Amino acid sequence: MQDRQRIRKQALVRALMAVVASVLVAFGLMLLDGLLWPAAISAVVGGVMVADWFLRQRGAVPVLVYHSVSDNAGWLPWAHNTSVRIEVFRRHLRVLEKGRWNVMHSREIAHARRMGVPLPPRTVALQFDDGYLDNWVAAVPLLEKAGFPAVIFASTDFIDPSSGLRPNLWESGAVWEGYMNRDELRSVDANPLFEIASHGANHGRVPVDGPAVGTWQVEDWQAHAALLWAGTYHNKSHWFRETLSPALVGQDIPASDSALTGRALVKGSEETAARYHARVLAHLKRARNGLEHVLKRPVDFLCWPYDRVTPVARALAEEAGFALFTGGRGENRIDEDPTTQSRVHINDFSAGPAPIWVEALVFRARLGVAAGNYWWMPVALLATRRRARHMPVPKGPGA
Repeated sequence: MQDRQRIRKQALVRALMAVVASVLVAFGLMLLDGLLWPAAISAVVGGVMVADWFLRQRGAVPVLVYHSVSDNAGWLPWAHNTSVRIEVFRRHLRVLEKGRWNVMHSREIAHARRMGVPLPPRTVALQFDDGYLDNWVAAVPLLEKAGFPAVIFASTDFIDPSSGLRPNLWESGAVWEGYMNRDELRSVDANPLFEIASHGANHGRVPVDGPAVGTWQVEDWQAHAALLWAGTYHNKSHWFRETLSPALVGQDIPASDSALTGRALVKGSEETAARYHARVLAHLKRARNGLEHVLKRPVDFLCWPYDRVTPVARALAEEAGFALFTGGRGENRIDEDPTTQSRVHINDFSAGPAPIWVEALVFRARLGVAAGNYWWMPVALLATRRRARHMPVPKGPGA
């Protein structure tokens, strides 16, 4: 599978070369004889048409991934990069509606690609990671109102132990912190528009070889909490209310990788391949079996935490019974692996602090680029750079 960044850069270079070549030809014609200006104009027009061909590569299918949809996401240390305000989410849905985008279920897209059936133009899929409670409160009601399907990926260790359906956006008393419980997951999964799928068990990270990234401190330890999740089996749905162990304060925070792809350091030595295989396989089986127990049906769709995957991890996931995956780096074209979905991360303040209409414009640009319309790349690139300038990435690996 080709990397989408390489594909897009090649398209831009070729388009630029076509335009430059046409301008040079036009300039040469004008020097030869000023009466050849119609031919010069034709040369430029031809160059632009060739450039347009390079910059409109039909057949790509955007798979957009959200995490939190909330106006009260301060409990998440990585909300900066993973939470979208409700008003912004509404604008995104409006862009899809007004643009007549064909919002399809991820499974339908996978099936069409597997069968080699071309998808309708402007097809897109929506996904949500982590199973946050605000998905139940806000995202699901808004998606249901729009009639848009989506997949929500939940980690079994983070399923809230409460019972019953809590209030949503249309009701009073809605709670925004935390994760969905079993009843809420079952209710969403029972709706034909939605599917609950696996996001692993503990969403943890393991220490790997490399320089320390800081020291454990009481005031910001939660940004690195994923290092404390791996290897534990307790329910973690209230982790954000816990306190840091005094024994860790001042200790180095090691470099880390996703628990499913990293070879962990154990007492200063990298775990053996056999130990890594056994650990990851047990994790994936526990995640799959645990979610199947909740949903009372088979589960075979896995979203890799942090979108990190290796060939070895993929083979272990298949051994554990998974058959459909995220983690691709392509554009979901018909000639790519149909069992792997490549995703585009959607965040808020996409161009830094800006009016709400800017959020819609940048969303449209990122959607267009992901669909193969590379004319939108300058807008997306400028937005990314402005966001980085005004909103530096916070500490921690994020979600």
